[in-house]
Amino acid sequence: MPIYVVGGDEDLKLQFSSKYRLAQNLNIYLAYTQTMFWSIYEASKPFKDITYAPEIFYRFWDRENVFLKSIDAGYLHNSNGKKEKDSRSFDRFFLKFNQASTIGRNVLYSELRIYQLANKDPENTNIDKYFGFWDLQLRLTNLITFSNKSVDLELKIFAGSKIVDFDQGGKILGIIYRLGSKNFNPALYLQYYSGYAESLLTYQEKSEELRFGIILSAL
Repeated sequence: MPIYVVGGDEDLKLQFSSKYRLAQNLNIYLAYTQTMFWSIYEASKPFKDITYAPEIFYRFWDRENVFLKSIDAGYLHNSNGKKEKDSRSFDRFFLKFNQASTIGRNVLYSELRIYQLANKDPENTNIDKYFGFWDLQLRLTNLITFSNKSVDLELKIFAGSKIVDFDQGGKILGIIYRLGSKNFNPALYLQYYSGYAESLLTYQEKSEELRFGIILSAL
């Protein structure tokens, strides 16, 4: 998952993530992603919602120089850490297929996750209507290149509970502009979100947000 900070008309969206391999001779990983929505335009600047997403997975296929790089099987928890009517949480068991292929000067990366939802909070028993059973993330590098700069394109999409019900799911379109600077490592990042479930607290509300900022890593 990428690490980024992007701002729009409504808020500042921040995402941090990490992954740790437990031992060199074991393909067991711990990972964590936290996504925060910071209402910076309000007087007290509260965090409107935060999604905590710890996971553990086992990589049982790991190959170099092949189309399908790896396959993971794991457990992912999603929660916003709130109480009572604002509480949101659910678990997902998943299979993830990781692919990378070179097409001329470009590299296409993809991640496909297939989910089984479980342990839904009483306040979000219908959350599978919006998150569904799969998501797909794509990133194409060097879509445009000039001098030592480049532009990457990314897309993440997920459907609702009817598997191909995109009206109930969501999508993220991102443009990553790599500056090619020796002194400044982050890339510029333009992110467009359209659909449901961007925030756990408001997962039933459809949103359309355009934000701009920096990205520190991708996929």
